[in-house]
Amino acid sequence: MPDLAMITRLGTLMVRHMGAFKTQTSDLPGEDARGTETTKDAREFTESLEEMGPTFVKFGQLLSTRQDLLPPAYTEALSRLQDGVAEVDVEAIHQQIETSLGAPIKAMFEEFNDTPLAAASLAQVHRAVTRSGRDVVVKVLRPGVRTKVRNDLDSLRDLADFADKNTPVGPRLGAARMLGQFRRSMADELDYRKEAANLKLFAELADSEPDLVVPAPIPDYSTDDVLTLEYLPGRKITDVGPIELLDVDGPNLAAALFRFMLKAMLVDGILHADPHPGNLFLTPDHRVGILDVGMVVRLPARVRTSLVKLLVAIGDSDGEAAALTLAAMGHPLEDYDAAAFRDEGSHLVSSTPSMGSEL
Repeated sequence: MPDLAMITRLGTLMVRHMGAFKTQTSDLPGEDARGTETTKDAREFTESLEEMGPTFVKFGQLLSTRQDLLPPAYTEALSRLQDGVAEVDVEAIHQQIETSLGAPIKAMFEEFNDTPLAAASLAQVHRAVTRSGRDVVVKVLRPGVRTKVRNDLDSLRDLADFADKNTPVGPRLGAARMLGQFRRSMADELDYRKEAANLKLFAELADSEPDLVVPAPIPDYSTDDVLTLEYLPGRKITDVGPIELLDVDGPNLAAALFRFMLKAMLVDGILHADPHPGNLFLTPDHRVGILDVGMVVRLPARVRTSLVKLLVAIGDSDGEAAALTLAAMGHPLEDYDAAAFRDEGSHLVSSTPSMGSEL
């Protein structure tokens, strides 16, 4: 059932920050014009979403990618959203694991570290050693999180419908459509059977790249709300200091990751929908570990074909072809000016040095 208090709070929050959302006729420049004031507003907006819980943290992460709608101060603040929250009592975690896997913790694990590696808004992660001696991590959905997310999404749906019908920014944002996509992504992220399948798929796709590694799931220790996978040592790429990076062939690792993502997207039609730095590890043997693949999008052939055409046009500095291809991929609004879009897109791409040799 939708939470009326939550709808009111979120509605008030969105109205307060409505001015930050760009419209086609907005005079908001690329750089933040209001400086400190806008930075403060952006920080307060982000903190409010964090306080409202896991669904809104994820929603904020989605908004952080919408540079077409929000000024830099907002997208920067939202991109720093962290899921760090209070730990779930370990007894509740034990109970969740035992109920889900159907056996006592001591019967399944030789060791189980009650201190979590990470406590996120959707899940908690613990180190463990299986009875066979395998070093693993156990990712457990927080108790009750599915119900909370479902109720939050119902509240968001009501608000999105209202925004689409009664505000100028709603149709431009495509609030109801975007929420539908968000709902599907959240459903996937809350079902660890899908993430386990994604891990296997990504491991197969990365097999030709020795500098990349994807941890393998342990099927006998995994269900829809418990995911056990091999332990991958290392640290988040963003936590690696400049001195340590001197020993790493950064350009080679970046090229390997770029090749992998591009081939997966254009050839195999698989898109990692949440590839932020927190999901990339640098291992002790200087490989990049790809983690957290709960949000994966399948791209239809027509989209992949359009993306190839777009990349070729950009590589050839063919601005008009790039603009036409990009326009065909979008959903024009009532006030869409095709000629202006074509002229602006053509100018932007044509004024960029050719990348044909690099592509």
